[in-house]
Amino acid sequence: MTVILKNENCTVKCVQNGAMLQSLVKNKMEYLWQGDEKYWAGQAPVCFPIVGVLKNGKAVAFGKECRMGRHGVARINPFEIKEQGENYVIFVQHSSDETRAQFPFDYSLEIKYTLNGDTVTTEYTVLNTGAEPLPFAIGGHPAFNCPLCTDECFEDYSVKFDRVLNKKCLRPDIHTGLVDTQQRFSVLENTDEIKMDHSLFTEDAMVFEHMESKCAVLMGKNGKGVRVEYQDFENVLIWSSANGGPFVAIEPWTGISTCLDEDEIFEHKRGITVLNPNEQISYKFKITLI
Repeated sequence: MTVILKNENCTVKCVQNGAMLQSLVKNKMEYLWQGDEKYWAGQAPVCFPIVGVLKNGKAVAFGKECRMGRHGVARINPFEIKEQGENYVIFVQHSSDETRAQFPFDYSLEIKYTLNGDTVTTEYTVLNTGAEPLPFAIGGHPAFNCPLCTDECFEDYSVKFDRVLNKKCLRPDIHTGLVDTQQRFSVLENTDEIKMDHSLFTEDAMVFEHMESKCAVLMGKNGKGVRVEYQDFENVLIWSSANGGPFVAIEPWTGISTCLDEDEIFEHKRGITVLNPNEQISYKFKITLI
């Protein structure tokens, strides 16, 4: 089922399958990547209860074995529509036999999309519905068309942060998805801007940990683009496909993919949140169409 949120300038489409954004249109221009198997068939999946991968697809969480593929179980299991209004919709997923077979914990995950003006707010709310601690990481994975205009190319775009940074990034191994924290790459050296070039992504994403910046703007030469504000997230990834995909993903994550220096214990991973029974937490990020 598709849910449409609309105002004078913008139309947002969300799909119940995966509880994800499907379309972001402003003044008849589509901003959200529409998926193409040649490059990447996805668009904007939720990553929960892991971001990235586990080593060999498995880990032990509070003594229980977990076996999950890339980005976890939420995106591949059903959501329901909990509530809907004129400018918002709330999807919810409850743990089930299917999710517990891979991630043996009880939870409720709500994803709320709200359209105000040119801005779409995504809010994740995680509730521990079980009787034991719930460990998890969560993140967004929205990808945007790049270029947006027919007279532009990929290299006409840049990602600009809200402050000057000196920040080395990590990169997941393009084959395994694992991160070697001993290898860091100089990307932001006394600058607030990364000029887009497909060569940046031949070795997978740029992973920026503990970001002081909380806003990134992807913009082309014609002044069209998106602003992503991620106040509640520690880390942000900038990614495009290694084979020259015409899109850029800006991904706010609470954690990062499994690192080579981490053991098999899930709750030892970087950026893991642990909720006690009946405890909940929410995270928001905003996408503004420019």
